[in-house]
Amino acid sequence: MHIVCMKDGLSPDSAAKQEDGYAVLGFFINAKDDQDTSEAWTTLTSFLPNIKEVDQMVNADQNISINGLIGNVDLSKYYRYMGSLTTPQCSEAVVWTLFHEPIPVNSTLIQMFPLMTSFVDIYRPTQDLNGRQVYTSASSVPSHSWCYEGHLCDYAPSNWSFLPEAKCGGEQQSPINIDTQSTTEDESLGAFTFLNFDDKHVIESITNTGHSVQCNINGSVEVSGGGLPHVYTVLQFHFHWGSVASHGSEHLLDSKSFPMEMHIVCIRKDLNMSEALAHSDGLAVLGFFIEAPQTSKSGSHSSSTSDSSGTTTPPTSSTSDMEAWTKLTNYLDQIQTVNSQVPFSDEISIDDLLGNVDRHSYFRYNGSLTTPQCNEAVVWTVFKESIKVNQNLMTRFPESTGYENIYRPQQEQHSRTILSTKVSAGSSPQVKTARLFYPLLVFVWALLY
Repeated sequence: MHIVCMKDGLSPDSAAKQEDGYAVLGFFINAKDDQDTSEAWTTLTSFLPNIKEVDQMVNADQNISINGLIGNVDLSKYYRYMGSLTTPQCSEAVVWTLFHEPIPVNSTLIQMFPLMTSFVDIYRPTQDLNGRQVYTSASSVPSHSWCYEGHLCDYAPSNWSFLPEAKCGGEQQSPINIDTQSTTEDESLGAFTFLNFDDKHVIESITNTGHSVQCNINGSVEVSGGGLPHVYTVLQFHFHWGSVASHGSEHLLDSKSFPMEMHIVCIRKDLNMSEALAHSDGLAVLGFFIEAPQTSKSGSHSSSTSDSSGTTTPPTSSTSDMEAWTKLTNYLDQIQTVNSQVPFSDEISIDDLLGNVDRHSYFRYNGSLTTPQCNEAVVWTVFKESIKVNQNLMTRFPESTGYENIYRPQQEQHSRTILSTKVSAGSSPQVKTARLFYPLLVFVWALLY
């Protein structure tokens, strides 16, 4: 069943000339022998004997509502793509919406359509996508088709490779353990250019996807440089976490994990999603470890060490804007239901969340998405220094959503090379101290000799 709608204010001719001039709602219909006869469908089919001839028309003088025909179909589950009318002139002017659940109708009523009209097989064959992207509402994907370890579903991480069309069994999968002693320094890994990371109005909404908390971006944020092969547009950022008492980062640093990890997901500016997933550099993901602030006895972070819980402490200090993280986590209670989404109205920039974390020091490797379909299409950047966030704010993620340990286990590195930025003079407190006292040492040497 097609419900054909025309853009308000247009004529049929002008609507046919615009790519979104029409919107068509498509509903599949299933024949059910044991289906109770629907009053709306019984009324509708009662008119069919009066229009047996072509171009015959009869007034619908009985009450029939569209809602009555649709019944209890879940209208939150649908697919969306840009297409055309399915009859000549086949104008490519339609925003298509196809609903996932079919309308169940008694088979006797369905049989009346060909019997009364005397024509059958009235459908156009399927057409090629030709690179178009088919989108899905979050709720149209079964929420338990895949899950993380310890969650109830058919496909845990060890079985992701058996999912239809999944690439999760490849040899360039993510996340991985980053062995810092085995990385290769690369001088081409320079500074990034972050466009609109300081804009406090780029977060449009926040969503509970059932697998994470995701913040959706309005499309004006870009990242380039940093050795990336293209300019990338930021789509969203999301989080991975453990439980209240354990670690949950996806990547490991020298086999050590962090309580959380933040992923900023970006797409090549010149590609759509289907094209990006087919290119090894179609996506770029910026990964940031997250942990609670920890200070040494002197009041500052020491060089990379491990605390009693096994968490790697980064070599330098960085503190994020706790006010921004407080505002962000205040939304968590509003999205406790899976697939729930709310508009984001607070003024928070991505820079506010990242704080003064060192964005010049990072690792780089080629990998995959860390959720199905696990496409090996990602240029990964994992920053060496972690974001510091109050522990109480971090625990709100598992407590509010009701699920924990949402991270994919470590994958094999295979023959991949992990690149690292060159160690700069300002990257460690020790080097900074040496540079500060060097002129004094020269002066003392001159006095003595």
